[in-house]
Amino acid sequence: MDYEKVYGECEECKQKNTGSGYCKTCNVKRFQQNFQNWTSGNNDIDKFIQDNQLSANFYDQVLEWIPYNKLYDIEYIAKGGFGKVYRAKWIDGYIDGWDNKNENWERRHYSSDKFVALKSLNNSENVTLEFINEITMHCKTIKDCIISVVRVNGITQEPETKNYMMVLTYANNGSLRTYLDKNHYKLTWDTKLLNLYQITLGLKSIHEKELIHRDLHIGNILHFSENDYASITDMGLCKPADYNASENTKN
Repeated sequence: MDYEKVYGECEECKQKNTGSGYCKTCNVKRFQQNFQNWTSGNNDIDKFIQDNQLSANFYDQVLEWIPYNKLYDIEYIAKGGFGKVYRAKWIDGYIDGWDNKNENWERRHYSSDKFVALKSLNNSENVTLEFINEITMHCKTIKDCIISVVRVNGITQEPETKNYMMVLTYANNGSLRTYLDKNHYKLTWDTKLLNLYQITLGLKSIHEKELIHRDLHIGNILHFSENDYASITDMGLCKPADYNASENTKN
């Protein structure tokens, strides 16, 4: 890709931006300089986040370690086969740019209520491949400024259970199933087609990486009232298109 043609160049170092307002050259240095200022307390988690920050090409791919005390008004939402989901308010908000004047990250929230979703996998006090894989697949398939795959903002840890939790964009309308149950007769064809188009964008992004979701259904598509969009989530079973479950079981 000709990044300069698409995203322009960095005003500071004059290198090509790799995302909207994202200079990988400058941001890698900023992230590296901050490594000493945080830790999850787990070397594997630290390395996973650090590797992500060094390889990210745009802000939607960036992960952070989010201290649990930066979250408040935490409420239980639901329990699924793989874990539990909560919602919470995040004090800081996600990284969305660099403030040259104050030499710090610019941050914002998805909505004025500051909500994010917290997802913990069962027995995730131990870092599992399933936990890491789900986050990796979200980061791998999300696209710059295209919200058809749910963004993972980072990882936190519940201090009592010690369970690690993903911090994701919160969908205030819940699953597409819930949204349609409540609003089916109110929706125009324009809205229906727009949501269908957004879902196809998410699938296109997944398939372009030669991956298959393997668990796509109406409960794993979320709906957001902001901009009225639908977005694919629950990437835990996502695998390469040539993945052979029986062969991997044998090995």
